[in-house]
Amino acid sequence: MKFIYYPGCSQKASSVSYDKSFLAVAKALDVDVTELNDWNCCGTTVSVSMNEILSLTLSARNLALAEPSNLPVVATCPSCYGTLNKVNKHFKENSRFVEKINESLSKGNLHYNGKVEVFNILDFLVNKVGADKIKQKVVRPLTGISIAPYYGCQIVNPYAKGDDNTNPQNLEKIIEALGGISADFSHRTTCCGGSLMITKKPHALEMSSAILKSIDHAKAKIIVTPCGLCQINMDAAKNVSSHYLGKKVSMPVLTVTQLMGIALGIKNKDLGISDSMMKGVLKSETINQ
Repeated sequence: MKFIYYPGCSQKASSVSYDKSFLAVAKALDVDVTELNDWNCCGTTVSVSMNEILSLTLSARNLALAEPSNLPVVATCPSCYGTLNKVNKHFKENSRFVEKINESLSKGNLHYNGKVEVFNILDFLVNKVGADKIKQKVVRPLTGISIAPYYGCQIVNPYAKGDDNTNPQNLEKIIEALGGISADFSHRTTCCGGSLMITKKPHALEMSSAILKSIDHAKAKIIVTPCGLCQINMDAAKNVSSHYLGKKVSMPVLTVTQLMGIALGIKNKDLGISDSMMKGVLKSETINQ
């Protein structure tokens, strides 16, 4: 099984542990992933408010670079996935955008035909790799551990596929394959505040704290998310939980590939996890690698 891997900017900066753990997990699952050569920023969700054609062209350039390989693309960042998949939607439904995008791409001797299939991390893991294969590779099952499947808002955006957008289940399927227990809580797809943590931090902390409160009520021991930004914001909410929630709430926040890596027997250092991070949650023989 071969895929082109589009990391996006965050996986090479604020979420390097996600990049590291994804590559380690892909190797453990016998999936051949090759990082897209000469990739650029996808434009994320903010550039469209300034210039829609520029935003679409930024993502289309990445797809144009991938198209000659005839391989599907997996994007671990939900925001990147959304912008890449948005381009494909326009190529199928809006010829006006197609012409303008390819006119821009031609300046760099590129052309996109709209043929690249794009997968988000959960769609890739559940519907391409398969929950059964993941289960077969588990060597340290997360038996009896209650895990909160926090999707965030981007991976269930209107352009997403591979799951039920209103009641997603892919994270639950992965948790079950790893031997864990999915905690049921009300804020599974609620926005964490996203980049508001930079521009309007108090608002973002309030949003993330509401999610953390919901997870705490469910008595989960670990939070797992497919989004690197959600991971950062939930960690920030933990640090100020005494102020916003009236008590200290502390639990590990892991990306989905970090959680998988633990169950697959990958060393903590290869997942971007400190040995102290999981103490009190997993058995000592699991974390002392």
